[in-house]
Amino acid sequence: MTRSKTPKLDALIAQEPDLVDRIFEYLLTEFPQLRGQNFDKAKKAVRDEFGGQEAYIPQRPPSERQELAQSVLQLFNGRNATEVARRLHISRATVYRLLKQEGSEKKASQLSGK
Repeated sequence: MTRSKTPKLDALIAQEPDLVDRIFEYLLTEFPQLRGQNFDKAKKAVRDEFGGQEAYIPQRPPSERQELAQSVLQLFNGRNATEVARRLHISRATVYRLLKQEGSEKKASQLSGK
């Protein structure tokens, strides 16, 4: 094993791994059979492909968000935002945000004749 020329930097990186390191660590934890040289090549390929980019990773996938929006639309009667929020385990602000976004999408589809 070769010694690194930057042991302080290596120690800092080890203390606070970046997103790629954390994702690959998770994959190794869940699928230990993936360990090996190809795994390291895959990690390098991900860094080469996406290096320098900043990404936002939403907590809910788009399909789940759409289902939530549909649920809000079905339950909301114009005066029960708190009840809808409580029932769906979301905030009132999220209820109103989803109503606003869904409302603008409906208006746009009506204007386009869909």
